[in-house]
Amino acid sequence: MITQQEDRELTRCRRLIEEKIGWGRSDGWSTQDFERLGEQIADQTGISLSVTTLKRVWGRVRYDSAPTATTLNALVQFVGYENWSHFKDAPQNDFPQDGLPQYESIVQPEHLKKMPAVVPEPVQLRRSSDKRRWWIGGGLLAGIVGTLVFFLNYATPEPLSSADFSFSSRPVTKGLPNSVVFHYDATASPTDSVFIQQSWDPNRRELVPKNGHEYTSIYYTPGYYRAKLVIGRQIVKQHNLMILSDGWHVAVMRNPVPVYVKPEEAIHNGALGLSVAAIEAHNIPMQPQPPTVLYRYVREFERLNARNFVFETRVKNDFRKGSSACQHVHILVLCKNQYLSIPLSAKGCIADLNLYLAGHYAEAKTTDLSAFGADLTKWVDVRCEVRNKHVQLFVGGKKAYEAIAPNAFTDIVGVSYEFEGTGSVDFVRFNRLDGTTAFEDKF
Repeated sequence: MITQQEDRELTRCRRLIEEKIGWGRSDGWSTQDFERLGEQIADQTGISLSVTTLKRVWGRVRYDSAPTATTLNALVQFVGYENWSHFKDAPQNDFPQDGLPQYESIVQPEHLKKMPAVVPEPVQLRRSSDKRRWWIGGGLLAGIVGTLVFFLNYATPEPLSSADFSFSSRPVTKGLPNSVVFHYDATASPTDSVFIQQSWDPNRRELVPKNGHEYTSIYYTPGYYRAKLVIGRQIVKQHNLMILSDGWHVAVMRNPVPVYVKPEEAIHNGALGLSVAAIEAHNIPMQPQPPTVLYRYVREFERLNARNFVFETRVKNDFRKGSSACQHVHILVLCKNQYLSIPLSAKGCIADLNLYLAGHYAEAKTTDLSAFGADLTKWVDVRCEVRNKHVQLFVGGKKAYEAIAPNAFTDIVGVSYEFEGTGSVDFVRFNRLDGTTAFEDKF
């Protein structure tokens, strides 16, 4: 069980991380947000934390045991501490009276924290010139020793050259799950710590032989991934990898392997929707923690650029019992190396929402996102128009939000729906700005 003191320390750690990444309240984070956080932690610390582990830390998955030492160390290293013990022993002055963390005050480099304060010499004390020279010499020596200690402990190893390594991959089939054969050459590595990481999910980072050249891994969800060859803590090679869905991918998200459902079992009466009965038939309970149902379609679209397009769909949430009263829905337009995330919820729950538009982030805590609240027991129309990266979002026929998407993104490669509990999609359509249709499905 987690003690009260451990819970307070973990709460402080979570708030520091939230302040650092600046994504707003974690209550509204989607699975994709936890995926991005896991990737950032792995890139900075070299420690892989799975999406499930992060959700447990943030209380999104019920788990009574305390996180492991490895998990705790990775979390605090991400915000500038040496390890969990250092984090606990450090002065807890990072919470001002208003409860917000002062991130700058706790990331002072450790070597500076350990330096003794300079105490002025009392004017009434007389010292001979010899004593003064002794003190000056001793101070210089201490400074040299301190500098050496700093560089021995904190200097970053010389980065490896990516030209000394090779890395490529080849999917073996269509559909899910899908095995991918990686070809690599890491013989130039100065260490045996050679890893292949599938993408954003650091839990899918595997140790491979330094002198080996092939490794096969399994992907469980379609998408556009960024596979990585990692030496020690440095990413030396990475490349794009697209896992096609071969039609609609329907799954109930579980760890470590989702529960797959055939699309024909979820398509009926002109809509895509997995019923509660179908979920429970797979021995998945709806309470007390409702599952997340995923519908995803990934493919190469002809002439469908993410800078200029119109996306339209109609959705509803089909489960509103117990802890699913908010009926959260996340719609994602998947692009190469970026995505647009459109949130929906019951009207009374919009305070938990946040949205992400290829680098532009907004949270309901500081932005009025009330237009994304709707009666999701009924069909709700959603429209996304992008013209030269200017994004306009419409919910129920009314403009809900607009912004400029700052990050670079090119082609659209798919669409994804995440329903709290379960939900339905009436239709989905991508149009080019000239009015031609790139993709449409009315089920």
